[in-house]
This record gives sequence, structure tokens and C-alpha cells, in this order.
Amino acid sequence: METRTLEKEIVGKAREWIEEYGEEFLVELIDAYLDDAPTRLAELRRAFENGNAETFTREAHTLKSSSANLGAMKVSALAKEMEMAGRAGNMAQMAEPVARAEAEFALVRAALGALRSAPQEFAGREP
Repeated sequence: METRTLEKEIVGKAREWIEEYGEEFLVELIDAYLDDAPTRLAELRRAFENGNAETFTREAHTLKSSSANLGAMKVSALAKEMEMAGRAGNMAQMAEPVARAEAEFALVRAALGALRSAPQEFAGREP
């Protein structure tokens, strides 16, 4: 995903969170996501490699929701695709979406790191 589009999505969500709950809450939310998402991605990959559809589906579902909360919409969309495949027991074609989600998360991590270090400045950018 283009970095500019990613930042636009994250800026939009950041503004919502700051307006509704304040800057400190946003930083806590970012910290929780950056702590949790790598574990979810690792579990998702492990479940894929082991053919465990139940765990794959659960991890994809959780990643989908938490990513959307912070504006990481590409990660969320990929997780939704994986969740649906897991529910259908059709995980055979999920290697590429898992790899794309991991790569996209690296971009998200960088954008959220910038946001976390200066929430008002980052959220004040033009989308």
C-alpha cells in the first residue's frame, strides 16, 4: 500500500480517537496494538502452516478488528479475507495474504510509531 494512503487512513482514525478520548488514550491504544499485532501475525502464520483453521480464523478475526480501530485498513481487509477463508476451511490459498499482511504491518508499525511520538502533530497533517 502506498504510504500516503496508509497515513491518511491512520490520521483520520487518530483524529477521531484524540477528539473522543484524548491523546493519552490514543497512545495507550497504539501501544496495545503494537504489542499485540506481531503476536497475532505470528500465531496466524503458525496456524496456517499447521492447517489449524480454528486458530487461523480466530487470530484473523482479532487482527481485523484491532487493525481497523487504528486505521490500518489494508491489514484489516487482509485479515477479513483470511478469516472468511478459515471459516470456510479453505486455507490452502492463504500463504500470499498472510505474507502481505506481515509486510503491510511493517508499514503500519512505522506510521504508528510516528503518530505515537507526536500525536497532535501527526493527526494535524492534511489527509
